[in-house]
Amino acid sequence: MSSCLHVIGLGPAGVDQLTLGNYRRICNAKIIFARTSQHPCIQDLIAEGIHIKSFDEIYASETSFEAVYEKITEQLRKELQKSAEVIYTVPGHPMVAEKTVQLIEERLAQEYDVVIHPGMSFVDEIFRVLKFDPIEGVLIRNYDVLKDVELTGQEWLVIPQVYDKLLASEVKLDLMNAYPDDAWVYVVRALGTALEQVDKLPLYEMDHGKFDHLTTLVLPPNSDVVSFNKLVKVMETLRSEGGCAWDREQTHDTLKKYLIEESYEVLDAIEKQDMYNLCEELGDLLLQVIFHAQIASEASVFELQDVLRGVIQKMIRRHPHVFGEEKAETADDVILTWDRIKLKEKEQDNQPDFFNDPKGMPALMLASSTQRRVGKVGFDWPDQNGPLGKVKEELQELENALADGIGIREELGDLLFAIVNLSRFLKFDTEEVLRDNIHKFQRRFLKMVELSEEDGLDFEQLTLDEMDIFWEKSKSQEKSGN
Repeated sequence: MSSCLHVIGLGPAGVDQLTLGNYRRICNAKIIFARTSQHPCIQDLIAEGIHIKSFDEIYASETSFEAVYEKITEQLRKELQKSAEVIYTVPGHPMVAEKTVQLIEERLAQEYDVVIHPGMSFVDEIFRVLKFDPIEGVLIRNYDVLKDVELTGQEWLVIPQVYDKLLASEVKLDLMNAYPDDAWVYVVRALGTALEQVDKLPLYEMDHGKFDHLTTLVLPPNSDVVSFNKLVKVMETLRSEGGCAWDREQTHDTLKKYLIEESYEVLDAIEKQDMYNLCEELGDLLLQVIFHAQIASEASVFELQDVLRGVIQKMIRRHPHVFGEEKAETADDVILTWDRIKLKEKEQDNQPDFFNDPKGMPALMLASSTQRRVGKVGFDWPDQNGPLGKVKEELQELENALADGIGIREELGDLLFAIVNLSRFLKFDTEEVLRDNIHKFQRRFLKMVELSEEDGLDFEQLTLDEMDIFWEKSKSQEKSGN
């Protein structure tokens, strides 16, 4: 018969809140361990003459809580090997914010009998003191995972065991990423004891309070919390009957031009290295995604969750070198893996089209994508000399077409296509190369107009030769940095 470990919840305060059954078990036990003696109930039990061994020395010797919990679990294993019955007491309820109990279930429950004896949880006292019903919604999160969860502000947020001011300051900064700086925070300490204390502070002053191992932070629901969910709700409101007439009229088709405009405004902010504007433009672009998802939801076509689920699954599926066992050491290896998986997906979806780029893609990007696709199946030049020679050949054919007055448009297209191919071999993005050149031309043109006006001349009245003089001056000043 295997040994039995009784895990007993002590409740949040003194022995008065210990259940009668748990009190009797402790009084009748021979071997009693406590995760920590720093708890009112343990102090009361010791005062009654009950011998309890705590694991406080492990806390003092280890540098992380994870290591502490691991050692406690292993120590309990050793005790179970020696004794038929062991009592292990923990603050509050054993299944609420108690990492050691999770480890016990994982590591010991397969070898020994583990019996959980419930106790009053610290959240029960929070409901009493702050007078709210948990049916309103409660989110309990440890302080070390606040960066990894989306805080929506729709429910009461409970953060237990904020044990000192340094930790409280870190938690405050994490919360300020979502909550307004002046959001109200309840700092509650030692609930259910004679030292019970509840302070209501604005978030920016939250870490000015008193903190110990019995301190919990509680934030009420807050409609001003910044979250992805809040943006979705704003769009739902705009599209509702009482919302915006313009937003209600929009369709996928009418929004196309705005999607394109917002995309190019993002590109413009990137090119200008304007990070403040980039932040705003990314928000505008994200709004377009939410807009389309809301329209689809109203038509019962798909939901935003389907969009999120699809892209999450795709990213995991197409990165087996990150989320799986495959290896991809270089960026080129990653691209090959991506294309291989993408092609397999298209085959499974019965989409055999070799050229399946979006119809609205800019021509230079479409040309480059087309050349990359055919290159992957071997239809490509061995090096840059091939496309360079092709540019020269197409330029000559364009000159011949101009002389003959026949086929000029076609030959000009051939030349452009050849230049895109050369750019690809030179590892340049033709779209970006041309865009940069356009911006350079615009700068120089505006500068030469400025120079002519400084000389008291009307630029539009200058001859082409006179304009060319100012053009050269503009180039010279730009290169010299003036």
